[in-house]
Order: sequence, then C-alpha cells, then structure tokens
Amino acid sequence: MPLLIRLLTTALWSLALLTFQSSEFIKPLTPKSPPVIEQKTDWSKEELSKPPNIIIVLSEAFWDITQMTNLKFSEDPAPFFHALQERYTHGTMLSPMFGGGTANVELEVLTGHSYRFFQEGSIVYEQYIKQPTASLATILSSQGYKATAISPFYNWYFNSSEVYKHLGFSKFISLEYFNPDEYVGPYIGDHAVAKRIIEESEKNPGPDFIFANTMENHYHYWPGKFKRNTIDVSGTGSNEALGIAETYAQGMRGADDMLQELVTHFSQVKEPTVLVFFGDHLPSLEQYLVYKESKYITGEDDPDFLEKMHSTPVIVWNNYLPPGQTDELHISPSFLSPYILHLAGRKGSAYTDYLSELSKKMPIVPPEDHYEAYHIDVDLVKEYEARQNAILEAEKNNALASDPPFTLGYGDPVVKQITPEAVTVRGDTFGKAQLTLRGGRFGLGSTVFVNGQQLQSQWQSEETLTVSLPKELYAKPGRLDVQVKTIDSKNHVLGQSQVLTVPVVEKTAAP
Repeated sequence: MPLLIRLLTTALWSLALLTFQSSEFIKPLTPKSPPVIEQKTDWSKEELSKPPNIIIVLSEAFWDITQMTNLKFSEDPAPFFHALQERYTHGTMLSPMFGGGTANVELEVLTGHSYRFFQEGSIVYEQYIKQPTASLATILSSQGYKATAISPFYNWYFNSSEVYKHLGFSKFISLEYFNPDEYVGPYIGDHAVAKRIIEESEKNPGPDFIFANTMENHYHYWPGKFKRNTIDVSGTGSNEALGIAETYAQGMRGADDMLQELVTHFSQVKEPTVLVFFGDHLPSLEQYLVYKESKYITGEDDPDFLEKMHSTPVIVWNNYLPPGQTDELHISPSFLSPYILHLAGRKGSAYTDYLSELSKKMPIVPPEDHYEAYHIDVDLVKEYEARQNAILEAEKNNALASDPPFTLGYGDPVVKQITPEAVTVRGDTFGKAQLTLRGGRFGLGSTVFVNGQQLQSQWQSEETLTVSLPKELYAKPGRLDVQVKTIDSKNHVLGQSQVLTVPVVEKTAAP
C-alpha cells in the first residue's frame, strides 16, 4: 500500500474523531497492577565483563499526569513506571521544550550540547547538524557497539535520516519500515517500537546502542483519538478538559506497557543491559487547558511554571548491577549521556568527562532569566557555551571527516517468488489478474511497480505483498517486469528490489 494513501486515510479518520465529545469508556474487570519481574542473577564473571547494551527510549510527551492532584483516575495509568521508581535510579530532567520540539531534546541527550546556547526557536537538527558530529553513537561505536536509531515517523522529518548518519549511527529504522497494522490511533503504537528494539538487539552478537523514540502518545489528545479508553478521569475541570486528560492517560498506559515489555525481555537475557526511559517534553494538553482548569498551574505567570511545565520523568533500569545503587536525578538532558556512560562503565570523550564534572556543580542549565533562582555561576555557563561552540565550529570546518557506513531501514527489499508464474491474457474467469510477491522485509513504504508503473499494493505481512493488475498490462501476450520499491510520503525512493519477470501468455486450450 502506498504510504501516502495510508497517511491520508489516517488523517481523515483522525479528523472524524475530533468531532466526538467523549471517548468510549470500558471499565476493566480489575485494576492493573505491576507484575513482579524476576531477573536472572546467576551471572558469571565473564558475562559481567561484557560491555552492556545501552538502550535509550525517548517516550513522546511522557509525563506523570497523576501529579495533577485535583484529578482522580479510575486506575494508575503507569503502574509499572511507578513500581520501577521505587527500586531504580529515577528523577526528572528540565526540558528546554514544551509541547513539541522533540529533536532539540534528542540533540541534548545524544551530543551533550545545550539547546540554551542555540537561537531560540531553531531546530538544531535542520540548521546545524550538516556534517559528522560527535555523539553518544560515535563514542560507543568506537568501542565496538552497533548504533541503531529507531523512529516511527517519516525518515525526512527533522532531516532525521541525514542527522542520524552524521551522529554516527549505522542504521535508522523509520516509519516507512513499520507495518500498516501497527497503528494505535493515528500513530504507530509503542509496542511496534519495542518489538524492533528487541529484534535489533537479538540480531547482533555484540553490544548494542539503540536510541528509539515513540509516537503513540503524540499530540493531539482530543477524545476519540484511541478506539477505546480504559481509564476514567474525574475531578476539577470541564468535560472538555477531563476528556483530554483521559485520552492522554490512555496513551500513557501504552508507554507504560512498552516499558514493561522491554524490562520483561531484558530481565531474561544474559547480556548486561542498561535501559533509559524518559519523556522529552510535557504534552500540550491542548494549550494549557487541562493544566489551568485542574489548577495544576495558576497560569503562565505561575511562580513555579518552569519546574512544573518543563520537568519530565526519567527512569534508569539495568539487569546486572547490584541492587541499591540508585540515584535521584534532577538534571538537564545534556547531562544524561555522561551519566549513562559512567553507569555503564564506558569510556567517554574529553567533552563528556567535562560535562560529567560540570553536572556536579551545575546539574541544571535553566533559561537565562532563571539564573538567579537556580544559583547559577555565570562563568560556568560561559565556559560550557564556549566549549560547545568550539566543538561545533571544528566539526563544521573538518573537511576530511566522513560518516560511517549507514543503512536506512532494512536495506533494499527482496523479492524471492512471484505467483502465479505466468499471467494469462485477459486474466481469469472474471477478467482479473493478481500477483502475490513473497520476500521481505515489507512495510508501509513497500510499493509494487510493474513495467515502471506504480500500483496500489496490499500489504499482507512482512514477507508478502499482493497487487491487482490493470487490464492493459495483460491485454495481450508480453512480459511484466515486477519490482518492489520503498517509497516515502515525498515519493523519494529509499530502496528497491531486483526486477523479476512474469510472462503474459495466451490461455491454453482445454484438451
């Protein structure tokens, strides 16, 4: 199925949902409680000496809505996350963004650069990362890690495919390589991202660095976004505000299920693993409406506005370190990567070593008009900014630098078999003709071309596509040159299979 058609269908469906006044509420039989996850503890010295997998999940707009004490929830939207908070390193990061701008938070986490030192309103990925750039991916790749980025959104958005290449990732799995049946509401569900994280880690015998972000709980939050809601929200606020909160809580449940899926899997894997799960920014909740009506904030002039509206949760789980070694974090996202490197026992760069020491003196880099409230040493800020600018300028001027080998998605699609082996002139009894293509790996972007003509494909599975042929292609004897291309929403060709030929032949006369 062409990606554009799938996206247009989804958009129309989403617009229809916006007219609904409330979500369908189906009360579960019993409240959901976090399961008890048993970890393997019989580690050998050899196993513990291996470099740990490092998996970072940026959970779109993940925030703990239960902090709104004037709202009541029929059940905990994130029981697993809350259970992990009691046992593992956790805390908050002061995000430079609110309601959007995910790429700028990614930048901080992956490079250690602070968004505070870029022009306000800029998208750093699009405007600055145009050359090989040092990052957590380059540091870990130099130590034998395979660096993979995963995002269930367009490969071109925020110039992601080029940026991830410049940041040193060797593979990027984008929306075009997800499946049509993996949508939850208008976006790809979080389970589909967890599935690919697990798949990629299982493919590689060595250590993995995987950076993934999600989309299931992305804006909007109007009632009707999801097919059903299982969490009822009541309390202070209009029906409109409560409906928005209910939708967000349902998306939060999807994020919590993803976290549980990953922890459950890596608890049973005899590979040391560190899993970092965090929110990039608070959800808009439709332009502050829910925050104001629930009285979480008095308004944009709330004296605690910055902390309340920019502090996002983070949890750091592992499957191999002795219990009890936990920290409570309250840092800027730019200080997360030095923390992870230290926890995982990995050697950093001179820059990450500097940031690690700086975070002990200045764990938060707030907006300039909050320096006094945070007791910021301005000289420390100036030195940080100078070092960041010097690194970026040096990378910009390094004409000899080159990106590592890079694969988008799963590489070129492969067609192993086409049935039927031949098409008869004028088709079957009903005058129709259909081809079934087997191979892989097929996803949203997989599109069948016959004799150079793009046809509407039907995705059956990651290994199978079908396509109905226009009558003019089998009106007379000849040949069909069949190929699968991976196409994005801008009609760019991301990959293509070899061409296989299917003959068009006259019907054989009955004996």
